[in-house]
Amino acid sequence: MKAVALDIGAGTVDFLLYDDGKPLENCVKMVLPSTPRVFATRIRKSTEEGVHLFIDGYTIGGGSLASAIRNHLREGLPVYMTPRAAYSIRNDLDEVRSMGVQVVEEEPDGFNGMSYSLDEIRLDVYEELLRDFSETLLDVDFVAITVKDHGAAPPGMSNRLFRLNKFREMLSEDNRLERFLFHEKDIPGYFLRMRSAVESSKSFLPGKEVFVMDTSSSAVNGCLGDYRVAGKNPVLAVNVGNGHTMAAVVSDGRVLGFFEHHTRSLTGDKLVGLIKKLGDGTLTHDEVFNDGGHGALILGDMPGFSEIKLVAVTGPRRGMLEGSGLDYVQAAPGGDVMMTGTIGIINGTIRRLQSKV
Repeated sequence: MKAVALDIGAGTVDFLLYDDGKPLENCVKMVLPSTPRVFATRIRKSTEEGVHLFIDGYTIGGGSLASAIRNHLREGLPVYMTPRAAYSIRNDLDEVRSMGVQVVEEEPDGFNGMSYSLDEIRLDVYEELLRDFSETLLDVDFVAITVKDHGAAPPGMSNRLFRLNKFREMLSEDNRLERFLFHEKDIPGYFLRMRSAVESSKSFLPGKEVFVMDTSSSAVNGCLGDYRVAGKNPVLAVNVGNGHTMAAVVSDGRVLGFFEHHTRSLTGDKLVGLIKKLGDGTLTHDEVFNDGGHGALILGDMPGFSEIKLVAVTGPRRGMLEGSGLDYVQAAPGGDVMMTGTIGIINGTIRRLQSKV
């Protein structure tokens, strides 16, 4: 089986061309700057040059991109965006308009400025590079993509709260970790970024199935693929990403509870405290949400932190826990911590496909 996986985070996009005919360590892997950051850099240059902007394309991650656009507007420079591109900034177009962005269906007549077309998948770019190394994406069995999608919340509702509520609904029905994994036909309508990722993939590989998973949950799933972690129950898996941190207690592949916070709001000691409270089942949603995080969810009886068999930590900001006194394993499936998310979604997708055979 062969597949291409992209794990698109706040800092990097991690690429894996998985081929089960090779040792995992020999598969093609790349770690590149995240696409939103790339576009943000280009927009900042346009701001320095004082040019007007027209932006179309797909819905991608906001973050640094949104900040660059806000700065452009503060300089008194106009920004025109198509609706799909504008959803990259906020999932409510009225909020985007209130920032000063002019939401339009097409490039205005007589426009004289810089145009950008947003796309964070860009499989054609990878294919062009791979051809020089006698590799190709054209024969993959499926495409696997992980992104952070807060979802389009109803007007007036916090997108952090909306995201947690949707996770609660999903896990109440089925608390397997792979409940976060969607086939292209099953993505809820409110996950605009996920749906855009599928559209972009299909534009280059129209005949290939696409699977999409949340970045945090794919990293947690990837932790379980580390040979030192596999088979241990219960496990407390932690992904300290560039933008978000997620910790989840998992037993036999089922999520017993988790929390999600913004990494910039954490310190090593603070994170350890949250981890231990999660394991004990005493962590509340309000404690995380009121601190600016997404929240916490306890689905049932927690084992108690002392009963956790192993704490597995991954992610580019995992160094935050060095010297914290927490006993943990640095999970790196395939020997590469930056591939944890891609391996997490690949493993989950293969299990789903095999279960249908």
